[in-house]
Amino acid sequence: MDTTDCDPRRGGSHLGERFPASQRGLEMTRDQYAYPNRRNNNLLPRDRYSVEEWEGCAWAFRNDDHTEDSDAFLLVKRDQALVNFDLSMSYFGCLDAGEFEDALEQVLSKGRTFKPIMSLPDWEGAAGCYIMVFDHYKQFYVGTTGNIRQRIKQHWSARKLFDRILFGTPYDSVFPVDELRPLDTTRLYAARSRNPFSMEERVEKAADRRFCLNRMAGGEPTPLMVALTILDPRSRPLVPGVTPMTSEEYQRALTGVHDVVASAVALPPADAGEALASMDMGIRAVTLSSGELGFWSRRDEVGRAVVRGDLDTVRYSAFLEALGEHVVWPKADMQRNSVEG
Repeated sequence: MDTTDCDPRRGGSHLGERFPASQRGLEMTRDQYAYPNRRNNNLLPRDRYSVEEWEGCAWAFRNDDHTEDSDAFLLVKRDQALVNFDLSMSYFGCLDAGEFEDALEQVLSKGRTFKPIMSLPDWEGAAGCYIMVFDHYKQFYVGTTGNIRQRIKQHWSARKLFDRILFGTPYDSVFPVDELRPLDTTRLYAARSRNPFSMEERVEKAADRRFCLNRMAGGEPTPLMVALTILDPRSRPLVPGVTPMTSEEYQRALTGVHDVVASAVALPPADAGEALASMDMGIRAVTLSSGELGFWSRRDEVGRAVVRGDLDTVRYSAFLEALGEHVVWPKADMQRNSVEG
């Protein structure tokens, strides 16, 4: 594979494609992950909401028409995304490389005509199905397009919309392929096809979900398929071997967090952050009232305090920083003290 002279400060080439210099770099890093953006990309027409629904989500927006996300939303959602990032990295690290290769061969065999891409410009204007391989993470992604070269380049240059980074909960959301960068793609395969949706559906259906980053089933994305996926998003278990917590222990832990939050709001921000961060932030497995097993941590509950309005964003930011996180804001908020470095 052509990875000659790849340097984020000078650009470079990979798989026959040239790249300019990039502040984001040519490989994904945690500090560049889930960069916040205030635009609400999930807004439906106002008449689709009841008064209760509209008022119930008002915390997430800083304007009356709900088009711009609030400080609280940006902080809470980015923290959830980073929890998912860390769990996903741990999950990828536990996967078996041999099983990954077997899973990849399985999907390649379903396409029959897949060929390795050595030079991406050769696929300019070609319609068909493609497979992006991320060997470092032991993952692959199956897609379809009317122009294979341009679609791959879109993946490499895109960011996942901030309010769609998570597709489920922090504990089971499938990692977003559009947060990966050019050099994370170690191999590419593609097949020309006049009916790429049919090929994608066949290939993606054969994929072992442990190794596949597709969040939706393959095939033509009809409105019904999209709606069903939103209602029941694909997920993967990311939290093995978690300490169980009984319902009684959970209730006591909730009360404890609420007490610490109530005390913290009277403290200076830095002290409040330290007090909140001093709690045990381990993830616990809790049996829900439905009988199903769910995951919870005190970190979640501190975030919910912000959603409820029990904790302000200044003290919540201090809490995140006390946990070792670097709080960032959208580039449009340059007047803030904490901005992207």
